[in-house]
Amino acid sequence: MSSYYRFTVISFIAAMAVLVGCGGSVQGGSSGGSGPFSVASVNGSYVFAFSGTNSFGFFAMAGQFQANGNGNLTSGVLDINSGGGIFTNVPFAGTYTVRGNGQGTATFISSLQNFNIDFVVISPQRALVIRFDTNATANGSIDAQSSSALSNAALAGTFAFNLAGIDASQNTFVSGGAIDTNGSGSIVSGVQDNNDNGTPSTNLPVTGTYNVGASGRGIMTLNTTLGTLNFAFYVVDSNRLKLVETDSLPVLSGDAVRQQGPFSNASVSGPLAFTLGGESGTLLFAAGGLLSASGTGTITSGGEDFNNNGTVTQNLAVTGTYAIGSDGRGTLTLSSSAGNSNFVIYPTVAGVQMIQVDVGVLSSGAAFAQTGTFSTSTIQGTYGAQLSGVSGSGEVDSLAQFTANGSGTLNGALDVNNAGTLSLGFILNGTYTLAGNGQGTAQLRSSFGTQNLIIYGVSGSRVLFIEADSGLLAVGGMEHQ
Repeated sequence: MSSYYRFTVISFIAAMAVLVGCGGSVQGGSSGGSGPFSVASVNGSYVFAFSGTNSFGFFAMAGQFQANGNGNLTSGVLDINSGGGIFTNVPFAGTYTVRGNGQGTATFISSLQNFNIDFVVISPQRALVIRFDTNATANGSIDAQSSSALSNAALAGTFAFNLAGIDASQNTFVSGGAIDTNGSGSIVSGVQDNNDNGTPSTNLPVTGTYNVGASGRGIMTLNTTLGTLNFAFYVVDSNRLKLVETDSLPVLSGDAVRQQGPFSNASVSGPLAFTLGGESGTLLFAAGGLLSASGTGTITSGGEDFNNNGTVTQNLAVTGTYAIGSDGRGTLTLSSSAGNSNFVIYPTVAGVQMIQVDVGVLSSGAAFAQTGTFSTSTIQGTYGAQLSGVSGSGEVDSLAQFTANGSGTLNGALDVNNAGTLSLGFILNGTYTLAGNGQGTAQLRSSFGTQNLIIYGVSGSRVLFIEADSGLLAVGGMEHQ
């Protein structure tokens, strides 16, 4: 939000959550003390981004910092768009801690306020993160920044974007598309596909400009049919950007990921795992499943699971068709007993970005090529996991670190921000199974409650999931440490 393709499904659901109440105490549990990680595991230049809800409603934040490997953050800068105001290029410093299992906390200290985050280190290059304040919750990622990509020239080529947020009336708004950059600061062409509160508008032209500063923070302007959209962005590497809009409304944030042609129907081929978060009318839903793409324009088989506002439907058979143009933009129709769902899709170097374009229904997400073979033993070793969703209390964001034994048992620790009620270090245990096609189930048990998940293996290093409970609508992922 993965991970890396960190503003996709989970942030979309967060944009629709309503924060109900503030306050709450931090509850204790497992110390997370054993393991190979320490403050030295976070050392160098990093980009972060997260979105969620605060006392004003939806907000999005992105920025960068230097970590010294000894618990101090310097040279930080952030951009935040919130109902409380738009604040750009705000400097900050801070501190951080990392426990042995990779779980950690950090405080960003700025003239605006202090921002507290909770994270789990996947590697020295990546961490999953949630906002950990009593008046705000959010989810996102921290990614190591590549110094070789901090120029306009390094970003020459085509990037597909997947953005989510709110429109001028503060309704749910998702937007996907692609921009063609010339390496000299111009966006010479592009396309945008929107679904604004269930009203789609597709294949719209885009031009614009971009400029990357020496630190890797940049400014982007998109000339669209909606008007001029202004963004701050942060370069992760030559393939990935983190964006946050700096206009008052609409407010969009998310990722842009490089596309690498040539493109044809063969660009989407083989087994895929996907998750989506969305809204049908006034009801929220999460969906996940597996697809088999022929490489010639047919979804030959697949299955899909839904949690539709707490009503769970599993194992719907899916077929479909798709077409990928030479420009890297494609369309996809999935057919099941629940009806047809239509998407615009963009293959990238980090998965296939998906934007639903049905009237009255919107969702966004991504699909990833499955690699390797699957069984319960595929999930083995230590993992970080991130979940974001909506309960009756408001937005829920959680992080876990656990050890899976390869035989269906896991143990670890869980941190939760439940609409501002903070719980740190719940003891976590659970069970899981994974079938040969990569689909399975997991049950997580902690003082937060019992959570039932439907899981979809991408590889031994990555697993997607949706929650299959009536009281919590959520999506998330697990990444091998």
